[in-house]
Amino acid sequence: MFRLNHRPLLFVFFCGLTLGGIGALLLHPYLFSDSNAEAGDLSKSTKSRTNHGDTIKSRDKSDQYLSLTELARKLGHSNPREGWDRGMALKNLNDRAEFMTAFMESWASADPDAALSKIGELGAGRLKKECFIAACGGWASKDPISAAKWIETNLNGPTKTESAAAIAAAWAEFAPDAAAEWAGSLPPDSTSVAALSKSLKAWVANDPKAASDWALSQPEGVKRSNALLRLALEWSDQDPAAASEWISKQAEAKDGDEMVQTLLNRWSTEDPIAAANWVKSLPSDQQTQAYSVVLAIWGSVDPDNASTWLAEFPTGKTREQAIPALAQSWSGINPVAAITWTLNLPDSPEKNKALDQSVRIWAQNDSESVYSWINSQSPGLSTDYLRSTASIVIAEDNPEKGASMATAIANSAIRQDAIIDVVSQWRKRDAKAAQKWLSEQSLDPETLNRLEN
Repeated sequence: MFRLNHRPLLFVFFCGLTLGGIGALLLHPYLFSDSNAEAGDLSKSTKSRTNHGDTIKSRDKSDQYLSLTELARKLGHSNPREGWDRGMALKNLNDRAEFMTAFMESWASADPDAALSKIGELGAGRLKKECFIAACGGWASKDPISAAKWIETNLNGPTKTESAAAIAAAWAEFAPDAAAEWAGSLPPDSTSVAALSKSLKAWVANDPKAASDWALSQPEGVKRSNALLRLALEWSDQDPAAASEWISKQAEAKDGDEMVQTLLNRWSTEDPIAAANWVKSLPSDQQTQAYSVVLAIWGSVDPDNASTWLAEFPTGKTREQAIPALAQSWSGINPVAAITWTLNLPDSPEKNKALDQSVRIWAQNDSESVYSWINSQSPGLSTDYLRSTASIVIAEDNPEKGASMATAIANSAIRQDAIIDVVSQWRKRDAKAAQKWLSEQSLDPETLNRLEN
């Protein structure tokens, strides 16, 4: 009997399955290309987060891993209509603002009229303002003169100010001298200050000598002063050591004091010792104020080293101003340490002034803690002096508490002066309450006599 052999048939069957699978894989991109494109559409997909922000999938496979801003810039040139729709479809307000500002900057660089017209359709608010600013910056990267003329007649207020700054920043990237000239020609207001700052910031980064020569070449007046001060500010932010060489040559000029202070305000935070050493190169009549600026800033960030450095400073006018400046800034972050340091200084007018300012600042910031701390100190002249200063400041908000602190002073002369100061201040606010308090006290005749007169 003939027997059918199943093995060849099974072999053919499995071969067919294998070839069919391979064929399906080969056809896969064509079979599913339409559905993949649809899945990539922003309106039918979810946003995938990256460390930088959103990554948006799109019909164009090359857009798949573009960040928000990268895609926005691309669409600003290639497809503004799609870019607008995509940006406005973003639900997260920060994402929308990030996308739309990049998009508008790109679109306006290619077609400013269309971009600005579209922005006009937005309702008033943050997004509209930021889009105008971005568009003006993008436009200025290609045609700054036209952008500058447009904002003069179409914008106002903060939007105009910040748009002018964006124009100046973009303009200064390729023509900083022209950008600075334009900014300097504006009326001396916030718009001109913002534009001048941005133009000089870019100019200083590329050619600080040319920027400084331009500022010095301006005619005497408000515009020249603005140019010099903005230059000093931007240069000090970027390279205070290099700025100091130029500013030292201008120190005795009309705006020299302000330029010196501008530099020290920046430099003293980053390298206070270098700033303090540079002060020695200034004219002697400027050094006292300059040291005070350095120590006030140094004391707010590193008071221990500032106080160690200052302790070795010789007596004289500079020390008299520097010690109170340091104590005042120090007391803002650690009043107990500031007062303790000041109390350990040799007796001097600057010590008394420093104590007065330290206690005053502490009492203004936290009257309860200064009240408790002073009352916990050992009796003595220093404690009486601290109590006297604190009583006057505390009395501004709580006159009865301030008066109570004044009566606790041991030294009769200091106590009498403090009571009179507190009660006189109290009478101006509430004479009836002040008089009631006085009637309940057992004050010495001399104090009462002074209060009556």
